[in-house]
Amino acid sequence: MRKNVQLMFLGMSAEETDPIIRLLRASRLAPRGHLVSTEQEFLDALSERSWDVILFTTNQSAFSGKNAMHHLRRLDKDIPLIQLVPNSDSHYLLQGLKNNIQAVVPLEEKELLMLAIRRELEHLESRRKLRQTESSLSDAEKQYESLLESSTHAIACCDGDTILFANQSMATLLGFESPETLLGTSLSLCFSQSHKEELQEQLQMMQQENLRNASLQLTAVRADETEFDTNLALRPARYNNSACIQITLSAERKEEEQVLQDKLDLVSGLYNLDYFNNELDETLQRAMEGGADCNLLYISLDNYLEIRSDIGIEGCDQVVRDISTLLKKHVNKAHLLARPEEDSFAVIYHDPNPDKATTLATKLCKAISGNISESSSTTIQTTCSIGVTTISDNTPTRKVILERARGAADSIRADNQRGNGVKLYESVESNTDESADQVFMLEDAIQQKNMKLLFQPIVALNSQEITDHHYETFLRLIGEKGEEISPNNFLDTLDQADISIKVDRWVIKETMLNMQREFRRKQRNRVFINLSSRTLRDRKTLLWLSELLRKAGLPANYLVFQISETDASSYLKHAKFFADTLRKLHCQICIKHFGSSINSELVLKQVNPDYVKLDGSYIQELNEAGADSKDVLKLLHTLKVQKKVTIAPLVEGTRVMGTLWKAGVDFVQGNYLQPPKDAMDYDFFDS
Repeated sequence: MRKNVQLMFLGMSAEETDPIIRLLRASRLAPRGHLVSTEQEFLDALSERSWDVILFTTNQSAFSGKNAMHHLRRLDKDIPLIQLVPNSDSHYLLQGLKNNIQAVVPLEEKELLMLAIRRELEHLESRRKLRQTESSLSDAEKQYESLLESSTHAIACCDGDTILFANQSMATLLGFESPETLLGTSLSLCFSQSHKEELQEQLQMMQQENLRNASLQLTAVRADETEFDTNLALRPARYNNSACIQITLSAERKEEEQVLQDKLDLVSGLYNLDYFNNELDETLQRAMEGGADCNLLYISLDNYLEIRSDIGIEGCDQVVRDISTLLKKHVNKAHLLARPEEDSFAVIYHDPNPDKATTLATKLCKAISGNISESSSTTIQTTCSIGVTTISDNTPTRKVILERARGAADSIRADNQRGNGVKLYESVESNTDESADQVFMLEDAIQQKNMKLLFQPIVALNSQEITDHHYETFLRLIGEKGEEISPNNFLDTLDQADISIKVDRWVIKETMLNMQREFRRKQRNRVFINLSSRTLRDRKTLLWLSELLRKAGLPANYLVFQISETDASSYLKHAKFFADTLRKLHCQICIKHFGSSINSELVLKQVNPDYVKLDGSYIQELNEAGADSKDVLKLLHTLKVQKKVTIAPLVEGTRVMGTLWKAGVDFVQGNYLQPPKDAMDYDFFDS
């Protein structure tokens, strides 16, 4: 689903706001605009919801951007302000920066405005996540301190050699009545004279060299000066909002072999999942602090499930043992080898150069493909796909880094169906200068007929008298590899280029051919067809459509043409003329994205559509747990008073169905009911 964006416009006209909403929708966002003109309207809007961006111009209205900034500071609201100025005069930019406005953009620079809005949305989301993280961290630290106090393990926290905290288990183990007795004392006093120097050296190394974990076997001294052997585990921690070292004592000293055994996978002899996760977390932490970049190699066996199906677990174990031995030969001990999953291995490669990591991965891939294992007189051979991803100070969580590496490995199999390759994960960068390529792609698709239609049902929710079936038609381009490309990927091109008229006409013609076939089968389907803003302003299309309807012999009232509310608002006279002419041809009209612009009521009055489809952002809000439904109910009430047939799109689950039914929505649409398909074959349960 698209990201909902709540926009507030200060004293702007529809001529200024509609292009912005259309621009954001073309860039794969779900904008919803709200206009305020007075101070009271602004304050009321702030209390109603959380806003993402506030936009205003240099025109001095009754309520200016400067007034808005004053109230945002007073109320401690974090909402970015963007000022639209007549031209790129540096005076405007300088004045805006002095007023602490986040961005100042010339009105004519639409692409720059879109980039500025996207940047501010990303920054706002980062700040919100940071606040959530800080709150979660505070809660976690409180819980952590509570668990420390009640733990049956002997735990203490130290600042260097000074004990800041000790729980009751630690006091009991060391022979003290209460933990308070230990506070402020030196940790080294709790250990024998022969081990004090070793302990102090280790504590200094933990602090100075940012070591993540350490383990020592020492002799501890009780309060009565009796001694006992102990295993001492040290790790970085936080106590009372300050960094410290956590010490855990175990009364029984583990032998080194047993300690190592706890870290290993029994079949492969490599490090197990728990140890790998801990080491990866520490690697990410070191990388985040800077200067410790490295790479992760994720080695996924291509036909592990087939081997297990053919020769069972015993054969799989033999393959794993052989590959583990092979990996140990090729991977230096300075790097970490692990078996995190049944059918995969991993290498934390402690070198920042991704080319070196990819070279190593290629060697391992070749070695594994050449390996031959034997089990019960059966020869077994397998290949692998290796995903490589870089770990740096910009790397997110362990979950994300593993998804990247796994995804790179999986994409190898997706590309050639057999795997046996290496791929370096690279983040996808959006190319903002590709309109010419997209126009060429669309022209070529029309000429080569590399386009197809899909149909999604629109299902009656409340109206019992409806007998006709309803569908919306969707266009898909066929890519070089046979993949289906949605127009969502080039909406801005469709809106800005005349090619959109050709595309719309192709869709209309193909839809009518499909409808003719359905009518011959006695299936009377009413079909919704989307129109671009270019077609909306092209009167020749109306003449072309009139001739097409005459030749097709279809009942025209089974064709419903969908117009975006933003397009209708921007070109209101064209939209009214287009809708009036369609009615004369006996076609029907639907306004989609209703409620997203500041001119919703005016569009409704002037265009007078037969159907109104709510903006998907309203339904997405209902899908969110605990979302307030007042906006949707208010909008639906307005439409019901005017006796409009309503459609709720993007229905993705049962959560919202009850609310929509109670609110009186006539139709619902979404992947929960059925995703778009090649045929109009949805079971409407007519019986």
